[in-house]
Amino acid sequence: MSKQDDSLPNDRVKKTTLVMAIFATVFLTFITLEMNGMIKHNEKKGDMPVAEYKAVFIERQEDKLYRLSHKPSNQTAVCNAGYLFITSDDDYDMQGLLVDFKNRGVKCIPNDKP
Repeated sequence: MSKQDDSLPNDRVKKTTLVMAIFATVFLTFITLEMNGMIKHNEKKGDMPVAEYKAVFIERQEDKLYRLSHKPSNQTAVCNAGYLFITSDDDYDMQGLLVDFKNRGVKCIPNDKP
């Protein structure tokens, strides 16, 4: 019974051939997308958004409370030169100017009270 069974197909591929085919496919896909301009590169690193925010409308009524998460956001808003800046509580050098959808700075009223 040392005879090989001819009814089973013998279509096996080496692991190295399969891995090379995967890497070649990914590489060729990347090159094709790059050559067709479908991968966008931003040269101005300062224009990249750090975070996105949304405004929540809260009605001015005394009998309603807005449900707000009690977890800290690790960010603090600071009024500087009449504009609202968002600073990171974890990284002192990380700050951003809050702007609207037309890239205009959001004004704030400085709090002069002690």
